[in-house]
This record gives sequence, C-alpha cells and structure tokens, in this order.
Amino acid sequence: MKGEWFQWERQATVHPILMCMDAWMEPMKKEYGRPWPTTVIIYNADIVGWYNKWAELLDYGQYLIDIFIRKDRMAGLEREVNAQADGLDQLFRELDDVDLPETSDDELAAVYGRIHQNWIRWFVPGGLVEPIGHRGEENLEGRLHGKEGASKIISLITTTTRESFSRREMKEMLGILAAKKAGEAVESRLTEHAARYYWLHNSYFSTEVLDHRFFEGELKILEGKCLDPERQLDEMKKEPGDLRIEKERVMGELGFDEKERALVELLDLFAWYQDYRKEYIMRMLHYLDLILGEIGARKGISQKEMKYCLPSEIPAILAGGFDRKLLQERMQRCLFYWNADAGKAEFGAGRFSIEKEREIFHSLKHDEDIVEVSGMVASRGIVRGRARITMSARDAASIQKGEILITSMTTPDFVTAIKRAAAIVTNEGGILCHAAVISREFGIPCIVGSRIATRVFKTGDLIEVDGNLGIARKIRE
Repeated sequence: MKGEWFQWERQATVHPILMCMDAWMEPMKKEYGRPWPTTVIIYNADIVGWYNKWAELLDYGQYLIDIFIRKDRMAGLEREVNAQADGLDQLFRELDDVDLPETSDDELAAVYGRIHQNWIRWFVPGGLVEPIGHRGEENLEGRLHGKEGASKIISLITTTTRESFSRREMKEMLGILAAKKAGEAVESRLTEHAARYYWLHNSYFSTEVLDHRFFEGELKILEGKCLDPERQLDEMKKEPGDLRIEKERVMGELGFDEKERALVELLDLFAWYQDYRKEYIMRMLHYLDLILGEIGARKGISQKEMKYCLPSEIPAILAGGFDRKLLQERMQRCLFYWNADAGKAEFGAGRFSIEKEREIFHSLKHDEDIVEVSGMVASRGIVRGRARITMSARDAASIQKGEILITSMTTPDFVTAIKRAAAIVTNEGGILCHAAVISREFGIPCIVGSRIATRVFKTGDLIEVDGNLGIARKIRE
C-alpha cells in the first residue's frame, strides 16, 4: 500500500527546482487545463524532499492519460518534444560562442533569460511524466491483480522499445572498445565521446565537465567486463525488436483490448521521454551553472549561494545590493508550498519553513529494527552484496564493483555508479523511473518504491536483493 504522500529526496539546490515549478504552475495549467497538484518542497541543507499527496497525483495522472492516450496526441507530443530538443541544441551551440565575462550586465541578464525561458518551455510537457507514469502503473496493477507473475509482466510491458541516452552512450563505448581490441588508436574517439557526454554527472545539485581521461577510465572498466564488445553490440541492436515481439505476445495472451494496448504504448513513450527529458536538463544545467557563477562573481556572491536564489531575484542581484544573508539562510533550511486549489505559491526560510511544515505534516513515522523491505520489481534476478547507502551521485561514484546501490531515487548522474553496482534498491519510483529503466538495460536486479530502504540498511550491511519477489533483506554474518 502507498502511504498518503509521494516523496522524492535528492541532493539539490533551490534555483533549478523552482524553475521546474515555474513551469508546472500557470504554464502547465494554460497548456493542459490543470496545473501540477499541490506540492511541498523542503530543503534541509543540501537535501531536498519533494512531496505530493498520492491521491492528487494519481487523479492528475488519469486526467492526463485521458488526454494523451489517443495516437494523434502521442504523436503530436513526440513531435513537439523533438522540435524543442532541436531548439535547445541550437541554443547550446550559440551559448558555446558567448564569452560570459565579456558581457555587460544587461547582456548577461538576457543570456540567463534565454535559459530560463527554454527551461520553462521544456518542463511544461516534462511535467506529464510522473503523473502519467504512476497512474499508468496503478492501472496496470489493477488490470493484473491476482495474476501470477504480475510484477514481471508489468516490468516487461512497460520497458521502452526506444533508445535511452544511457543505452546510446553504452553502445558508443562498446564501439570504441571494439576498435581498441582491433588494434586501432581510440584517443580521438574518446575525445569526441567526451564532447558529446561531458554532462553525464550533472545534477540539480552540482555540475562538472567530464573529459577524455574520465572516459578512458570507463573504457578500462568496460574492457574488464566485456570480452566480446561486437557480440554485445549485436545483441543490443536486436533487443528492441525482440522486446516488441515479446510485448505483443504477452498482451495477446492477456487479451488486452485496444484501450489497454494504447496505455502500454503511452507508457512506452513516457519511459523514453523521461530519459530524454533528463538528457536535456543535464545539458541545460551546465550552462545555468556557468551563468549563475558569472552573475555571482560580479556581485560578490558564491556560485553555491547563487543556486539558492529565485529566478525572479536575478534582476535584483544584478542591480546590486542583494542581501547574501537571505541566501545563506535558505542554504540551512527553506520551504516552498504550492497550493493548486488556491493557485497560490509560498516560499520562505527559517521559522516560516518550520511552522509551515508542522502545519502540513502533523506527524512523522520512523521505522526501527526492520531487517527486510519490499517494493516493486523493476528488474529481475537475485544477488548478495554489501550495501552502499547514498543520496548523492557524486558519493555514489565511488561505489565498488559488486556493491548494492541503495538510494532514494536514481537520476542519470548515477549511471557511473550503476555500471559497477550488483543491484539497485530505491525508496521511491515506479515502472517508469530512471532506476527501473536503467537496471533493465544493464541487466541487474532492481527494486523500486521500498519507501524506507535508506533508513533500514547501513553502508556495509550484507544484504540479499531478490528481484524476483521484490524483497531486500539483511543477511546475518
């Protein structure tokens, strides 16, 4: 059973997260008739907690499914998203030619405005992903209730047949490895690869530029795991076609009607779109951090502090005299509250954030002395290994081969860690979440939606992940 609240936790800062809400309030209402449901976002130092009431999120999801389940609406959305991506590619090329330190304050404000405007435009359809994914999962669970192997079936029919950027990057690395094994020099190819994927570790908390040396290290790891890259490439090329055939077979055996098949097709689209959305977010974050850093450098504000300003405060910061203490207070604790019914947003730090949280959440439950958690099967298999608990992709990057990655929810910047992990267990997520998608691609067991795994297990615990039953348990030593 789900609790009352959907919860998402991650390392993040104020500025990019509230730009998402800038898109999901009035712009989303204008585009789709209803805004994103009531939302609470709480920052405690570097950790953000995002909360929606499950009932409201699922209701919104059904509302959106009813809109987009038609083939013409699906096709229209895909065209719109691809057109926006083309526009973002052009924007990135233009920003690469801008020498930020040489711009005037007005020019710098205009550059920021372009990123902000495009972020809003990208996130209006981007706000469809979670409600549709969670409600679609609920509908499929209801359809298959009591059916033997229901979780396995749902995992199969919601796996996207489209190519994610993680899969694309892996195929390119396998191609480089195949060339290396054939005796070719691959330095230039790794440099080109880094130019395409330098942003892989970017997140709502931090960004970095990965160079060819990083990918040289990844190539060495891949070389130790993959003895025949050409064979693996051939298998990866066949997998989408094989998956389509298997999905058709299963839906035929289950007697899925036209509407149920359309739901599966919609979830296939959104499993791909969630990954596509993140690819461009990670790239936009690179430029956003550069711009915020330049604004802060001119006004005596650190880049970290700048990430705690609101988008609406950029003009005041550039004008000078903005109180840094306000940003520093937010870095300790702050809260954003969007009341969808009233169409009203509130944001504040310090006492406001504490009192507002008490007003919304009357009590908190803590789980003690639990040795086993359960969740939804995202990818099957059984493994044992040492637990690695982290909320940070940067910390997760140090995971050792064979460890079990346990976190609130993975994002694309976790991919380096996932390549080494033996399995994944998350607190949150559903059939379309990043952990579910990427674990299937890498063929490792994964359990999502456990709600409490990061509180039950400690780093170093010996645990067993049963991806067939959806259970993770401590092993006595």
